[in-house]
Amino acid sequence: MKKILDNFEEYLCSVGLCLMTFFTFLGVVSRKLPQINLSWTMELVTTLFVWVCTLAAAAVFKSNAHMGFSYLTNKLCGKSKNAHRILRIVLLLAYYAIWLVYGGRMVAGQLRSGLVTPVMGTPGWTIGIAIPFSGLLTCIRLIQFEAGYKFTKI
Repeated sequence: MKKILDNFEEYLCSVGLCLMTFFTFLGVVSRKLPQINLSWTMELVTTLFVWVCTLAAAAVFKSNAHMGFSYLTNKLCGKSKNAHRILRIVLLLAYYAIWLVYGGRMVAGQLRSGLVTPVMGTPGWTIGIAIPFSGLLTCIRLIQFEAGYKFTKI
């Protein structure tokens, strides 16, 4: 169970990428067959793309693998390195708190308005909820990493 929880984002991203590949292939094949209309596959792939991107943003914080300017930070040492680390944590948590707050407001607005996607008619919040969900996961993973939590490998 620990392995599943530690690699939750990677598992979801893997499933999402496989589904995106499958549905993109179906969409391409359906263009060559005039009797089959699978235009909904592109909407589904776009939804999955949003989810995969936001979950991947959370996943990289487990190993400190996100993009960054390491040239300057590698030059720091002692108190300045520690100060930079604390500033980085505070700024990242503030940034992802914005994801949580404004993403939550966006989802609430989508729920109130009854927004649905144009082709499949799925509720718009099913896409929008990826933003606050990823923000929450990212904050959790950042805190875990900075606290020295040892993640299990896939």
